[in-house]
Amino acid sequence: MVGQKVGNEIDQSSCIWRMNNAPTKGYEEDVGRMTMIRVVSHTSVPLLLKNPDYFFKEANATIYVIWGPFRNMRKDGNGIVYNMLKKTVDLYPKAQIYVTTEKRMSYCDGVFKKETGKDRPARLLLLLLLPSPCPLFIPLISHITLWLAIFPSSFER
Repeated sequence: MVGQKVGNEIDQSSCIWRMNNAPTKGYEEDVGRMTMIRVVSHTSVPLLLKNPDYFFKEANATIYVIWGPFRNMRKDGNGIVYNMLKKTVDLYPKAQIYVTTEKRMSYCDGVFKKETGKDRPARLLLLLLLPSPCPLFIPLISHITLWLAIFPSSFER
């Protein structure tokens, strides 16, 4: 989106969702300043944690929805991503971090399979071409909005 200069247009939206660790700082003219909800793949959590003050202190009004497989999100002490997020909430108590349930992930996988005809193992290649939260993002947002404007990032090949 660099060079698109749609930041003001984006900031005028009633709800602004961003994906993973896509930055706004330094790119405000192109992508805007505001982020209301940030959908983050379990694989991108370590990238957020490289700059925790920016994501969880400066942007403390942002709601984070973290998605991933049960093995990484389990709450019994064995979920590596869940454990990282728990420590983050301890350090940043005002951070609004939510994780998807196994049931919600199964639902989103079902929607993705219905839409594409592909299941999780078969879609690994697709995930390299799409923003990684896509399997969760579209079913999740479709429940709460009547109108959606997507500002795609450009891919260089």
